[in-house]
Amino acid sequence: MSASPLQATFEKKYDEFIADLRVVFPEIELELACASALRAPEHIHRYYTEVYKKHAVKSSDMPCPGIVLPGVQIEPSMWATVSNKSKESVYEYLSILDLCSAYEKGDTSIGEDPSFKRWADTILKDWRSKLDRMDFNSLAEKFKDMFGSDGALPALPEKFLKGKLAKLAEDLVKEFKPEDFGLRPEDLEQVEKDPTRAFEILMQASTSRPDILQTAMTRVGKKLQDKIQKGHLKPEELAAEAEELMHEFQSHPAFAEMMKAFKSAFSFEDPDFARAAGREEKSRLAIVKNRLRAKLEAKKAAGKKK
Repeated sequence: MSASPLQATFEKKYDEFIADLRVVFPEIELELACASALRAPEHIHRYYTEVYKKHAVKSSDMPCPGIVLPGVQIEPSMWATVSNKSKESVYEYLSILDLCSAYEKGDTSIGEDPSFKRWADTILKDWRSKLDRMDFNSLAEKFKDMFGSDGALPALPEKFLKGKLAKLAEDLVKEFKPEDFGLRPEDLEQVEKDPTRAFEILMQASTSRPDILQTAMTRVGKKLQDKIQKGHLKPEELAAEAEELMHEFQSHPAFAEMMKAFKSAFSFEDPDFARAAGREEKSRLAIVKNRLRAKLEAKKAAGKKK
């Protein structure tokens, strides 16, 4: 019987964790070799029974985690010699292995804990750019099962992560104050590494503080005016990107709705945005085009009923 997607993710991260630990902590090579030599079916079972909820919990002072894999212990004296980056990496591996093993062993009660939900959300935000699309989608789907939510925003295709719309989302988020949305400064900094996070923050803004989002759009609109006039930016390209994303992610209504708003803005259907970008004449033209399109569609629909 083939492994489930989450079990496959566990096995991959288990092996990667061992490889990285060998580099950072060569003094525990023997223990790592033993953990590696275990039969694959034992990995997730022994991790769940021997490591899950047995290692220290990550906090701001980065405590020594202690046991990190079956039979593998990191001593405080060893922990004190490594960089914060290495410590972060250890806890990142533990978070993924914890989640995968807990769910695969049927411990779905973790979904009832509000603190776990916050922790799980953090995992998705931190690991989206580090997991491949299949792994990420599998985790997001499990979170949906646990919390009864719509899940996290799907991983965006590479062409959009490097596109003009992703850069715009990043610029918009930079106009926000973290405290307006209960965010930490590092949450906003993360958008430079993970553009998908910028779209998540924008979705949060559109539902909780639309006034702030509108202000940010106006500010960015004024900045875009110069780029548009100089020909460095073509609004129709942004509108086309938004329309493509809108159709591709129809299964995520909140994201599709936001893309619809972007398409409307860069087609200059939004008078306020058009005014901020210095393109009021485009707004009037777009409104007329939409009116004519609506009439044409109404005629077609009436014709089909006959």
